Amino acid sequence: MAEGGGATTAPAASFSDLQVAARLGGEFFIRGIEIAARAQGGDLLRGIIFTAIAVANSEHLGAGGETSGGATEPRPVSVLAISNSIGVPYETTRRYVNMMVRDGQCVRHGRRGVVIPEEAFLKPGILAAMQETLASFNRLASTLRRLDYAPSVSRR
Repeated sequence: MAEGGGATTAPAASFSDLQVAARLGGEFFIRGIEIAARAQGGDLLRGIIFTAIAVANSEHLGAGGETSGGATEPRPVSVLAISNSIGVPYETTRRYVNMMVRDGQCVRHGRRGVVIPEEAFLKPGILAAMQETLASFNRLASTLRRLDYAPSVSRR
């Protein structure tokens, strides 16, 4: 990494690519936070924390939903790791996680952390949010295809 935090191995993106990424990425992001908040009864922070836990639980899984060894189980994540990942104070994150555990949206795995159980994803509000997210993702992918978008910056 360069001193300013930018990658040194990839060529700089064109201004046009930056504009496309900002607009389309921004639209996808805003739709995502609207969806997350709606799935949690309008509570944006709860939606963000739920999403952060779900993402952390599955980061070790490949695109097909399993590890190279075939495992598909979610990996517990600590409240501190979630707090750090989203920049929300630990105590606030802990209170929200405790509410989600109480409401059955989250399960504790001792000191290893918390997991969102499969049953939580099957509740109507969460399932609807997942379907909306898929539609939003497909809209983004379709727009990129329509623009014949090919990024000028290589992946690391």
